[in-house]
Amino acid sequence: MADIEKWNVLTTAEIFKTHFYRLRTDKCELPDGRVMPNYYVMEFTDWVNVIPITTDDRVILVEQYRHAIGKVTIEFPGGSVSLKESAELAGIRELQEETGYVPDEIRYVGKHRPNPAIQNNFLHTYVALGCSLEHAQNLDPFEDIKVITRTIPEVIDMIYDGAIDHSLIIASFFKSLRFLGFHLP
Repeated sequence: MADIEKWNVLTTAEIFKTHFYRLRTDKCELPDGRVMPNYYVMEFTDWVNVIPITTDDRVILVEQYRHAIGKVTIEFPGGSVSLKESAELAGIRELQEETGYVPDEIRYVGKHRPNPAIQNNFLHTYVALGCSLEHAQNLDPFEDIKVITRTIPEVIDMIYDGAIDHSLIIASFFKSLRFLGFHLP
């Protein structure tokens, strides 16, 4: 990897901007002099997800409709990190809003990049331990979320059989296994 050099950005132009993301195009010069006239980049704030474990060692999952694919997905609670909060506080907030569960403890697992080819943000992953149901869901106006719980082996089976097929959820779960006491060879 040391032999690959960074591209030089010659110009940047904003194409579109909302409160959710910004789309820009960069004109870039590659190290050998070639010029890429339009490289599209989506700028997002960081995201967070939480792998919540109940007091009886069940994983809390959420089912929700994802319009881009026209299907219901099974995921961990999570969302965008606002500029006013830390990723940890955003994770706790999302967990409580989407599920009504409150953790005794939350641990940072790490971060990874959702799609570094076209996005600039990180996804932060936490494990929340000792979660107990303390209040009703407090969903955003356009969220419809069903809460389900499964054992860790059941979640692994759901990944292998395709019931969970969201790559960010799978990556975060994989990163969390060591924190959950599972060690892969």
